[in-house]
Amino acid sequence: MKKIIKRKIKNKIKIKYIKIYNISNRHKKFNKKNSHYKIIIVSNNFYKINILRRHQIIYNILSNEININIYGIEIFTYTKKEWDIEINKKFSSTKCINQ
Repeated sequence: MKKIIKRKIKNKIKIKYIKIYNISNRHKKFNKKNSHYKIIIVSNNFYKINILRRHQIIYNILSNEININIYGIEIFTYTKKEWDIEINKKFSSTKCINQ
């Protein structure tokens, strides 16, 4: 399923980075092993597009899979510039209190 998701998204928008996680194991009450996904997409196609519209684009691309195979999906969309800021926030060093 991850390969299908990746291929479908790459066929529709120009991707700088994409990472797909199968997070089905977080949903133990749901029996399907490949039913929940977290997708991180970095593309300059998202430039000047609000988060709601970005998610609509991805939902439209994956509509068949969502209707049949995907029960839950988390989508994180960024432009390259937004992604660079996000990565720097996560990996920047913490300032020492004694400075």
